[in-house]
Amino acid sequence: CSSDMFRTGTRVLQALQMLPVEMQQQLLQKRFSSIRVFDAAQKLFVTPVELEGAKGKFTVDAVFQDTAPAGASQGTVVTVHGSPGSHKDFKFITPFLEEERYRMIGINYPGFALSGDSEDLQHHNDERTVFAQTVIDRLKLKDSVLFLAHSRGCENALRLTVANQDKAIGMALLSGTGLREHKTIRPRSRLRKIGDIYDKYHFTRGPMEKVFYHLYNRVFGLRLRHGRTALNAIKTMSLCDVEKQKEFIDEFNKNDKLLALVCYSGKDHLIETDISAEFAAAFHERLHLNLRKDDDEEAITDQIVKAFTVDDRRRVTVEFTDDNHFSQKHRAKLIARSIDAMFEAAKLIESE
Repeated sequence: CSSDMFRTGTRVLQALQMLPVEMQQQLLQKRFSSIRVFDAAQKLFVTPVELEGAKGKFTVDAVFQDTAPAGASQGTVVTVHGSPGSHKDFKFITPFLEEERYRMIGINYPGFALSGDSEDLQHHNDERTVFAQTVIDRLKLKDSVLFLAHSRGCENALRLTVANQDKAIGMALLSGTGLREHKTIRPRSRLRKIGDIYDKYHFTRGPMEKVFYHLYNRVFGLRLRHGRTALNAIKTMSLCDVEKQKEFIDEFNKNDKLLALVCYSGKDHLIETDISAEFAAAFHERLHLNLRKDDDEEAITDQIVKAFTVDDRRRVTVEFTDDNHFSQKHRAKLIARSIDAMFEAAKLIESE
């Protein structure tokens, strides 16, 4: 009886997926009255999110990407961007996963151009986790969810995975922050001081926005459209909880059903390799692989797929030895195929 219900539900979902995207968007709006279409062409929606600030509660608009509002039978990938960043951080991976009929939910954190901004934003991890969780809960995501994150977003994806073990199959973390300060944020006290000056002395805002706009675009290679976004990024980076990461990894390690793909780069200009390697090594019973410039990427990808789907490995870490910080761009196909394998592995685990 339950298998008949499952097959019926799958057929209904497949039928909904065949509807034009515009009709799917209309259905989403009707089902969730608090969600509105923000940009139909880019598959963006907006919903208000209530947060707790130092002066009390306030509301900010959350703009998020949803590539399949009717749902997807394969599973849902929730993306969590860096600082600065947006759902577009994953624009090279998303088409591969869309082609395999995955639903992509792209979180856009407040203060980074797409979602709303507010003087009440604090940009710490608790606030960022509540923000993302509100979107997840409002969409009523129930199962087969994987969190895909880049850079600063990896801290939040780790927290979200641990908090959503009832629905998460695991996470894929790319170029994440480590267990201790890396060179871009060291010392964090200096970054906090910059944020304090910006907040307290409004006459400094114009010059500071101009300086940090050029710093992020020309030195860090992180594109942004406005200097205020740079200052919000600095605040967010100053509040990295690198020392607390281990306790969340320990919680993750307790659940052997959760899957993890952790990738980092050997020539990351923002994070030292030894810090990234230390973070990856914190995941228990991992298979570790190296992909060098002259290696066959497809062969390494096949090893990752086999590890998850045949060898029953639950955690795989990969060092892209000659790559920079932006593996989500340069290794998009490898990452997408690995995520697909993780969903396949999750189904095998559930059937045990």
